Amino acid sequence: MDHREDPKPPFTIDPARLYEVGRDGTPRTDTGTEPEWLGPRHRRILAWVALGAVTVGTLAGLTVIFLGLGLRLLAACFALATLVASPLLLVGPAEDWWRHRRPHRHRHRSRPPDFPGG
Repeated sequence: MDHREDPKPPFTIDPARLYEVGRDGTPRTDTGTEPEWLGPRHRRILAWVALGAVTVGTLAGLTVIFLGLGLRLLAACFALATLVASPLLLVGPAEDWWRHRRPHRHRHRSRPPDFPGG
């Protein structure tokens, strides 16, 4: 029997029992959860990303306007400000990872005892 034709997989995958092995060979488990859709945590991420997008977009727009008006020095200043403000786009996801995901990632010297045997 060809396994490619079998519609039912031979086993099910339980995401709560998965772990990943890093390049250094250290297994890690992640029991963190995704933010609830439009919950407080999700809204905080969206607010940070929106703030970053509006800031970077405004600065980039002003750069183009001043460049079009022939004010090269002002355009260069706003272009530099755009580059300086661009990391602001990463504040929301980084803050969420630091506060909510990072504490749930654990390193293990060996296979966790609650992980089922093969």
